[in-house]
Amino acid sequence: MSAERRVPMTTSIRPPRASLKRSSAPAGALEEFPGRQEVLLMRFPSPPRRLTLPLVLVLVGALCACGPSDRDANIEPPASHLDSLPTAPSSSPSNRGAPTTRVRSQTLYVPAYSHIYVRDAQRSMNLATTLSIRNTSPDRPLVLSTIDYYDSSGEYVRAYLDTPRTLKPLASTYVVVDTDDIRGGVGANFIVRWHAKQPVAPPVVETLMITGANTQGISFRSAARVLREERIPADTSRHRSDADL
Repeated sequence: MSAERRVPMTTSIRPPRASLKRSSAPAGALEEFPGRQEVLLMRFPSPPRRLTLPLVLVLVGALCACGPSDRDANIEPPASHLDSLPTAPSSSPSNRGAPTTRVRSQTLYVPAYSHIYVRDAQRSMNLATTLSIRNTSPDRPLVLSTIDYYDSSGEYVRAYLDTPRTLKPLASTYVVVDTDDIRGGVGANFIVRWHAKQPVAPPVVETLMITGANTQGISFRSAARVLREERIPADTSRHRSDADL
């Protein structure tokens, strides 16, 4: 008598219905398990629905409302100190008074520094040099004929003018010596020559040296010295009108 083959019974334990959901598993997943199989899945909340267009527009409007108001955009800048001065009755400009000394030509010496020493003679700092020339006459031009650059030994370095140039009334010009150009040394200088057809007030000529190496900044200026000039006597200028000059 052959022994009867018994198939063991399978028992499925089901969690509470409030948190679990019964679902049939795919066919391929059940082939290797005998008997009836069930797959129990946890219930999760459904994903949120996509935002509708009206809701997006409402959110954008709310964000825009948080920006600066028109009242803030119309705020005026702080007043200048000039506004605190008392006003005076308006009047036309006056040309009264004797004119300043006028000249027809000048030769100027302008000190410059391509570098300076720091702490001792072994440490130096290179400088950028700007030669500034300003015509102070409001109605007359002048002519620049020479701008030459010399080093500490008085040796000629280079010329910055190859032909005379006219500087219009109240106009300015400049020459720049780069920081890396240290040929001039600590005793560098410019020789500037100018002339005018009519007597004019002397131009303002000066050099400005500056550097910004590392965290230190150094700047200073040197004014021109007159070596030679053709001056018009003050009494003669006082009795002449601008049209006659």
